[in-house]
Amino acid sequence: MSHARRTARLPALIAAALLVGAALACTATFDGGAQDARPADGGSTSGPAPTVRILEPASGVRVAANQPLDITVATDTTTTSFLMSVGGRVATSKALPPGQSGPTQAILTWTPDREGTYTVQVVAFNGPAASQPAALIVEVSGVASGPAPGGVAGCVGRVVVESLNFREGPGTGAARLGQFALGETVTVIGRSADSGWWKVQRANAQQAWVVNNAQWLQVEGQCDAVPVSG
Repeated sequence: MSHARRTARLPALIAAALLVGAALACTATFDGGAQDARPADGGSTSGPAPTVRILEPASGVRVAANQPLDITVATDTTTTSFLMSVGGRVATSKALPPGQSGPTQAILTWTPDREGTYTVQVVAFNGPAASQPAALIVEVSGVASGPAPGGVAGCVGRVVVESLNFREGPGTGAARLGQFALGETVTVIGRSADSGWWKVQRANAQQAWVVNNAQWLQVEGQCDAVPVSG
């Protein structure tokens, strides 16, 4: 698609992004532990539009079809959600934990299913206020760059938003022990009886609880077999 045609579609993309962003703002607290990533000092959920940028990968990156591509994004101010489109079509959206205050980062993932050259755009929202899109060109080949990864042993998780709390027990009433780093990986060793919380072990062997929300903690592996933990 030519640059002119992509530019012509931009207003429609932003309009669609505004609608999705507004929906995300209304549904961000769907989870019983939704407030659990709130910073200690709280924060605003509406205000000026943020500015978003793509930290990595660099534009022009080459990836293989059917291989996940992580896109790390950052904003300059309070952000409530992100929307990512590929070729003018919405690919994924992520509602951030409510109560965020100030600049934030997140990891968005896209898995291309065919070769070609794609324009990936990310829009950030602060409530209904939308940023201008940040763009990334991705070159996708039709052949995997290496052997497909094997199955994951057990259940592992990866933190894909900033300011996600971990706690002493399964609930927002339990003592807050700290916050994960963006991109941190953990081993899932248990779950609450209602499956609303994961018990995890960090790389330093510390055990803690984190809310089960796939927008904030991505899990993979044999997670259905994780036992209920007291």
